[in-house]
Amino acid sequence: MLTKPASGKNLKTMESKAAYFITSDDDFIAANRAREIFEELSKDALDEMSKEVIDGASQKAEDAEEAVLQTLQAAATPPLFGGRKFVWLRNANFFGDSKILKNGGVASALGKLAEYLKTLPAGSAAVVISASPVDRRSKIFKEFAALGGAEDYQSKDPVSACVDVIEAEARNLGVRFEPGAAETLASIVAGNPRMCAQEAKKLATYANFSGTISQRDVADMVPIFGESDFFDITNAFYSGDLDAALAVLKRYFFANKKASARPIISAIQKQNSILIQLRALMDSGEIPKLQGQQPRGAIEAAGAKYAEIFKNCEEKTPYNVFSQNAWYAGAKLAPIAAGTTLKKLMDCQMQIARAFEELLSPDATDETVMRDFFVRAMA
Repeated sequence: MLTKPASGKNLKTMESKAAYFITSDDDFIAANRAREIFEELSKDALDEMSKEVIDGASQKAEDAEEAVLQTLQAAATPPLFGGRKFVWLRNANFFGDSKILKNGGVASALGKLAEYLKTLPAGSAAVVISASPVDRRSKIFKEFAALGGAEDYQSKDPVSACVDVIEAEARNLGVRFEPGAAETLASIVAGNPRMCAQEAKKLATYANFSGTISQRDVADMVPIFGESDFFDITNAFYSGDLDAALAVLKRYFFANKKASARPIISAIQKQNSILIQLRALMDSGEIPKLQGQQPRGAIEAAGAKYAEIFKNCEEKTPYNVFSQNAWYAGAKLAPIAAGTTLKKLMDCQMQIARAFEELLSPDATDETVMRDFFVRAMA
């Protein structure tokens, strides 16, 4: 279960605590949440000397021991001009390294820090620790997790973890995501927390830092993570406009002198596999054949009917249309499937196989193979 980030209001009530142990399976999520807490707690610090950030990233036991002892010393040293001290031990990656944790010096330093934090008056200092990865079975993890300000972000579903990152960014940026929009964004960027935060900021800028961001805004503004160029080419391929598609293809190879056709053909093959499934569902009457967006719940209802067939297929794959984001499949891909016959999609699949074979020839150039493929498949 993933612990949701506290709201700004909750942060204010947390100021009475002296220690915050923020952990996650993803280092960005832990660091992002810890930064949010540290900045909120220290915003009224008397001066910059009252704030201290210590890098906990360690490759060996000596580095980890030094970082922990520096944190202990920083927390115990009052600010020059009085007031509360604020310390952040960030990127503490050794909480997941059993070899480092078993080191005598590290174990001793962590033990001293844990004992100090248990009795540290909240009015004198606040210590924030962000750690990832972590070994939740270790004794030292359990000891730090027992601190009053501990938050553990763990989830087997990266999309769910990203949704919390998106919603936290939205609160900070003065916008909100309509129901389903955050999930759509998380799916498009493949559950990457950093990309979620970056794209959320771009969308907030697009919305002029006010109002609500819709699922359509997300689908229109955010490219598929890691495949933006290929996504544009795939869209052009299914547009039906051969001249425009060839122009996009030419620009891609012109701008990328060492470009390979393999990622492009793979992206098209994946989308074509999904389109075949959507068209088959339409032809069998499972979902309506519409030129526009599918009715709400249509994809999910079909998925429930065929759940038994895909029960052992939990990973996202183009060979299981129901593993895709339902809104994206229904709003962006279904209209393409509705306008393309199943025979044409199957013919396209055969042309894809032919293009793969042609790419294996030592005499073939990638751009020529792709141009010929576009002409044959789009004719």
